[in-house]
Amino acid sequence: MNTPPDATDTTAAPASAGDGGGVTIVAEAGDIAEARIWIDALRDEEIDAAFVERGPGGALGGASVFGSSYAVLVPRDRIGDARNVIAELGGGGALVAYRSAEEERRRSRRAFLTVAGGVGLVAVIAVVLRFAFG
Repeated sequence: MNTPPDATDTTAAPASAGDGGGVTIVAEAGDIAEARIWIDALRDEEIDAAFVERGPGGALGGASVFGSSYAVLVPRDRIGDARNVIAELGGGGALVAYRSAEEERRRSRRAFLTVAGGVGLVAVIAVVLRFAFG
């Protein structure tokens, strides 16, 4: 039997994730209480939200472990609204940087060109020094 998730289940994927838009991480909570507060506030604003534990705690049966964090997930098309809700709750420092797919490609291309340019410059200097001091 396929039953919908309980309304209080904060770990179920946002229902609107299946509409093709997908979900994205909006923030990283430092503990489960903070994650649940954000989830409740997001749901109060009619934004589907859930969280997943990141770190070794999930493998240890949900035990609180140093280094664990809780990624808060929202539908991709509601990320702006979700960021505003979390920021108003004082969680602005926990917001995850959001970039579109095109922006990510541009950043990756720029990083590659920066590294390749540096390597090329070192190679040119090596060749010049080799001929100069031969």
